[in-house]
Amino acid sequence: MAKSLTKNSIFYLIYNVLNVLFPFVTGIYVARVLLPDAIGEVAYAQNVVQYFVIFAFLGIPTYGMREIAKARKDKAELNKVYSELFVINLISTAAFSVIYFSLIFIVPRFYENLVLYLIVGISLLLNALNNSWLYEGVEEFSFISIRNLIFKAVAFAFLVIFVRSEGDYLYYAAVTVVGTAGNYILNIAHAHKFVSFSFKDLNLKRHLKPIFMLVVVNLAIEIYTLVDVTMIGIFYPQDPQIVAYYSYGSKIEKILKQIITSFTMVLVPRISLYHKEGKIDEFNDLLEKVLKIIFILACPMIVGLQFTSVFFLVKIYGEAYISSAYVLQILSLILLVSPIGYLLGSRVLLVIGKESKMIIAVGAGAILNIIGNAILIGPYKEYGAAIASVISEIAVMVIYIFLARKYFKLKNIWGTAIKVFIASALVALYLFGCSYIPLGGWYVFAIQVIGAVAIYFITLLILKERIVVSNVNKIIGKFLKKKV
Repeated sequence: MAKSLTKNSIFYLIYNVLNVLFPFVTGIYVARVLLPDAIGEVAYAQNVVQYFVIFAFLGIPTYGMREIAKARKDKAELNKVYSELFVINLISTAAFSVIYFSLIFIVPRFYENLVLYLIVGISLLLNALNNSWLYEGVEEFSFISIRNLIFKAVAFAFLVIFVRSEGDYLYYAAVTVVGTAGNYILNIAHAHKFVSFSFKDLNLKRHLKPIFMLVVVNLAIEIYTLVDVTMIGIFYPQDPQIVAYYSYGSKIEKILKQIITSFTMVLVPRISLYHKEGKIDEFNDLLEKVLKIIFILACPMIVGLQFTSVFFLVKIYGEAYISSAYVLQILSLILLVSPIGYLLGSRVLLVIGKESKMIIAVGAGAILNIIGNAILIGPYKEYGAAIASVISEIAVMVIYIFLARKYFKLKNIWGTAIKVFIASALVALYLFGCSYIPLGGWYVFAIQVIGAVAIYFITLLILKERIVVSNVNKIIGKFLKKKV
């Protein structure tokens, strides 16, 4: 257990935030350069190829991280597991790449914009080199975070250089692939420090059942985002700007959700070991701690977005994207619901080897999401898609907790939840009062954010919320040591 959970959490947070922050930052730039219709076309093409990417990597990113974590103390087994999963990923990527590239020549809508679909299809081909699960399994979060930062910066530089006018949407699509390409290539080059690849004595069959189970789970999970965009495109094929409005609102929600879920993802290798070694108390303590962190982070975010999202999104994207702000306000509820289900359902069931039960939860959620989209997108457009996503996420959370409840035991959760709700209510009152301040623009926004953060954490300190008090004491202790 040489690696620090705190450091891992920070690095993994950086890694995940960059993955969604890059589309967000590039989105700000391209919103000022490209037209909403062009952005919608690129978003829809990326949406289509993402289905094939999900099938291509099967369930390997999730399954591979768990199996690498289990085998990392046995070098021979570690090499064998890595080699087997890498070969499976290579075969599946080749197969689904053939299907995708055949399809875009057959379907008229895709063929009409063939160059765009060829460009975004490169991300599918690159999946053959995707071995990020190796680094996650051995807890090398610092490497993948720093590497990710470098290539995201390079990609953004390319964006500014090549995307300069309304017609440069193909360059925009190409730039989104650059960061992925660099990451995967460096991953492969660096892998020899941890494993040795070999074709000798491979047993691919032993992995097929769990990864096929997880591909169904991953597809159902991704449906919450993918189907929304797909069905908006089906209902409104002549209005690609509606896809842009939904996509831009969901980008902010994804960034904030990644901040929260990073604290759960980084625990998978650690809780996998705890469960394997029978350390049930440590297993439960980690789950309880992270659940409290989810409450502490998610609740004020939800409240804050209700009061600040319209101003913020209009300022960064422009007046044309005010609809994205309302989409974000609806989707903000997912910030609490999804991470809870993810932690107490998906992570717990994965670690204990009950992947089959995950299908029940995500399958029900996917079906509910499709039905909700079919009913709501027609009359309510992008808002209907957002409402359908929230409803389906709530259903998934409830089913997850029901299925996994006997595998964990938590204490003292409600004490933290009540304190967080009290602090969040005070923040809501403060932000409502800020709407009467006779100032405008970024001045009020700064007053809102700074004041809300101060009120929230001061309230939790007064209420003696243990995680907040403990971390404040650590910070003060380190500061005083430096002074001495």
